[in-house]
Amino acid sequence: MSQRAMIDGYDTAMQGAVIEAYYGSSDFYNFGFWSADTGNQSQASEALVARLLEFIPPDRRDGRILDVACGLGASSRHLLRHFAPRQIVGINVSERQLERARHNAPGCEFRVMDATALEFPDASFDNILCVEAAFHFDTRAAFLREALRVLKPGGRLVHSDILMAPLPQTTSVRTHIPNANAMSDPTELERAILAAGFARAEVVDATEQCWTPFLRSVRRFKAAHKPPGPSTPRARRSAPIFFNPEYLARFIRRYVLACSHKSAD
Repeated sequence: MSQRAMIDGYDTAMQGAVIEAYYGSSDFYNFGFWSADTGNQSQASEALVARLLEFIPPDRRDGRILDVACGLGASSRHLLRHFAPRQIVGINVSERQLERARHNAPGCEFRVMDATALEFPDASFDNILCVEAAFHFDTRAAFLREALRVLKPGGRLVHSDILMAPLPQTTSVRTHIPNANAMSDPTELERAILAAGFARAEVVDATEQCWTPFLRSVRRFKAAHKPPGPSTPRARRSAPIFFNPEYLARFIRRYVLACSHKSAD
């Protein structure tokens, strides 16, 4: 599958009646961070961004921040709670998604850009946020090197990531997730971050706060909104990727939160 076909697929999957209902028209599209008092997927998705920002101390929440793979702009909208619009830059490979992002986070800068080939000078940003996207990049290692390059000394990359087993040649999901990114253990991601040149890495296993409750939530939603009649193979293939949780469960090993520190020297 070409990158254009992949982008078109996600443009379609991230909008529509099913996604609007499940995510409460929030324009989020992630697993979220769940706690005992989380009421719905929209709240969980908001909490995930908030949890990632906890890696950045309040006294370091200044300067410019890059929102990588910003999607429809829900994460950029959350950043406006802590940063002025002029400090926020969002990038994505889809112009269609960025059109919505500009509506969600007015005043921020949005650009079409590949996360593995960032079109910014060295040391352009104080912090980088990337919510649940690095496992898609071709490759994650290339993104980590680029993130290091565009961060200022002492800067931080905070990101959530899905660690997956290698995917078989026959699965359509493989067109979205390069097998070069396959990992099964948080220590593998920590080693990759350090290998990219970061001085320090914090990797937290958040499987039980993110993937496991998301899986339960989607199962409940699908059971409550099951259309009449039998499910057909065509309908299952056309469903948004996150709405095939039983299939994804065959490959997902861990869900992690990570903070990568660039040396201050």
